[in-house]
Amino acid sequence: MEQNELLLRTAFACMSCDGDIATEEVELIKQMASEKHLFGDIDIDKELDNLVNEINMKGKGFLKHYLISLGEESLTEEQELKIADVAVQTIRADNVIQYSEIKFFKVLRSNLKVVTDETLLEKIDGIDENYLAQDIRADYLQLYDDYFNTIEIPQFNLDNNISFKNY
Repeated sequence: MEQNELLLRTAFACMSCDGDIATEEVELIKQMASEKHLFGDIDIDKELDNLVNEINMKGKGFLKHYLISLGEESLTEEQELKIADVAVQTIRADNVIQYSEIKFFKVLRSNLKVVTDETLLEKIDGIDENYLAQDIRADYLQLYDDYFNTIEIPQFNLDNNISFKNY
């Protein structure tokens, strides 16, 4: 998967993994797109709409596919740091950090094979030990199953909840 697409899917997965799309998360993703050009030259509104449609069709399968795809990538330490940074910043964007988001990050983190916990703690603003607790991250399959057995992904309704074009 292309790096820009992987970063956008990371941000979207972390935005939706708690079953809610917060305005602040959408604003952050749009800021990452416009100011940092993190996702390349894409129409961010159109891509976010496409991702909402995809998660509405696949539900948890969308998040599972993202995690499987991430695990299959051969990434450099710099690429893994960028993925972890996008994930943490998206999770923190609405100032409400739910345990389901931390669990999702731990599953995501277990797919980052090169970067160390020490490097993550040193280089990523806002990350702390809670994101990296060894007792839970030690067993990927248990964490993976636990996350997907406890989270419900609703049908996101852009008409009532949020419109990406308004940000």
